[in-house]
Amino acid sequence: MHSHRGPGRPGRRLRRVVVGLLLLTAGLLAGTGVASAHAVLDSTTPAAGSVLPALPNEITLTFGEAVVLPAGAVRVFGPDGVEVDDGRAGHVVGSGSTVRVGLRPARAEGSYTVAWRVVSADTHPVSGAFTFSVGHPSATAAAPPPVAGGSALVGVLYGVTRALAFGSFAVLVGALAFLLLCWPDGAGRPLVPRVAATGWAVLVVSTVGTLLLQGPYGDGLGLADVVEPGAVATTLSLPLGSALVARLLLLMLGVLYLGRLRHRLPTATAGARAGLTAVGAVLAVGLAATWSVSGHAAVGLQPWLALPADVAHLVAMATWLGGLVVLACALRPGRGCQGGPGAAALTRFSLVARYCVAVVVATGTYQSWRQLGSWTAFVDTDYGRVLLLKIVAVLALLGVAELSRRAVHGTSGARERSAAGGATAAGRAAPGRRTLARTVLAETGIAAVVLALTAVLVNAEPGRTAEPAAVAGQAGSSPTAPARTGPTEATVRYDTGGPGGRGTLDVRVEPGRIGPAGVLVTVHGPDGAVLDVPELRLALRLPARNLGPLQVPVTRTAPGRYRGDGEIPLAGEWQLALTVRTSDVDEVTVRTPVAVGR
Repeated sequence: MHSHRGPGRPGRRLRRVVVGLLLLTAGLLAGTGVASAHAVLDSTTPAAGSVLPALPNEITLTFGEAVVLPAGAVRVFGPDGVEVDDGRAGHVVGSGSTVRVGLRPARAEGSYTVAWRVVSADTHPVSGAFTFSVGHPSATAAAPPPVAGGSALVGVLYGVTRALAFGSFAVLVGALAFLLLCWPDGAGRPLVPRVAATGWAVLVVSTVGTLLLQGPYGDGLGLADVVEPGAVATTLSLPLGSALVARLLLLMLGVLYLGRLRHRLPTATAGARAGLTAVGAVLAVGLAATWSVSGHAAVGLQPWLALPADVAHLVAMATWLGGLVVLACALRPGRGCQGGPGAAALTRFSLVARYCVAVVVATGTYQSWRQLGSWTAFVDTDYGRVLLLKIVAVLALLGVAELSRRAVHGTSGARERSAAGGATAAGRAAPGRRTLARTVLAETGIAAVVLALTAVLVNAEPGRTAEPAAVAGQAGSSPTAPARTGPTEATVRYDTGGPGGRGTLDVRVEPGRIGPAGVLVTVHGPDGAVLDVPELRLALRLPARNLGPLQVPVTRTAPGRYRGDGEIPLAGEWQLALTVRTSDVDEVTVRTPVAVGR
């Protein structure tokens, strides 16, 4: 007995590592192709870059969706750097998307800087800035302090907590699906109910953790503010807060369902089993929807299609990968052939996994399309390159899954022969089961790699908006290079991915000093000729100070020629973002550095 258990220990340790990785990253698969759906500032009063005869009584900002306001959401600084807002930013009555802040009386003429930070409907903090002038633009505008990025510890804990929530959701739903669809008799054994209960408990804890951490994360506060009532109230005002409360209520109902399932499923009739399965499906869909309705799918491109696709993606992912966790536990070395799922249960799971894989691939492909934007982005952007690695890993996963399927059928055949051949034939079934255990472990490990790559995709800039390769002359520019005085000239390639959507932009920013600035852009098509485009948008950002983006109004001066007029309040290495749209659906954002001196 000792000699058998000794070799199994490394395998058990490896299995614990694999399952741990799966728990940390499983649900991140739902983020494949996270939509670029943060709140966008649509308009301001006064308008950015405008010159007024006197300081207005208030500033208003209108966003493309409802936003939540942390403390200090809107701050206004005069030309001398003194803060002139009244510190009471709030929503305009009747509009969750329009924000106002009052101004204290001030007579100083010159440029005023407005810095804002809000929390969008998809729970992410979004910030920006713009300038306007009173009387005339000043030689220098006050620089707002860098927008607080929040506690790094809060950010790490928030990410881990949400990842644990996704992973435990997969374990819970996968265990329930394994019982209902593959192994009803397992409800009377301790293994699968114990796995499901663990998933339930971790999901409850991680949901409460998300509820507490979202406020400090969105408001840029520290860990000490986790228990502040105001922080929790901020979260509850978000769609995420309502979704978290709904998730906790569903989990309270779920614990009753788990108890009923364990006692009734082993002896249930076909009709009763169908009823239990229907209730379990509703519970799984409801839990999945608490992520979908409060995330990117609800506010991104095509939400009417993205929402059900996201729910289907989550449920299929959880059924498949959560089932792998159950198998990895059931087939662990030393367990033997007794007490675990039989060949019939393994065969059923193999079929269920096939259907789940089809749903995951279909919905994941759609979500990736939402972000990739064009075929060339596969090789021109980090997002596309990571996505290619993920595709390779998924193909490897499907290959190992095929080996698992063959091992299942081999085990099934051996079981049938053992029924006729006695102990000798039964002994031959054990190697087949050990082979299945190894392939399931490999399948689970590769799944963790796939999900880790997905986590990278979640944090990568989507291919639809990523910068294509810049011309060689731009490659050597340094974001920390000393600012110089004088116009900046650059040529940038763009490729929207649509027909005739490739060309270059000739960019000139003048005069290259703080104060009013002009941005001249000439658009060239694939043949090098000057090209009119349906839309060109410009924005400036100063990464070193976390300032911006400052939107630059654009006017068409001639066919294919455009001019933006704005104001640059600080010296430094700015980034100019140029968004080119060549059709109703094809657009891309490219960037070039702009050095601004005094």
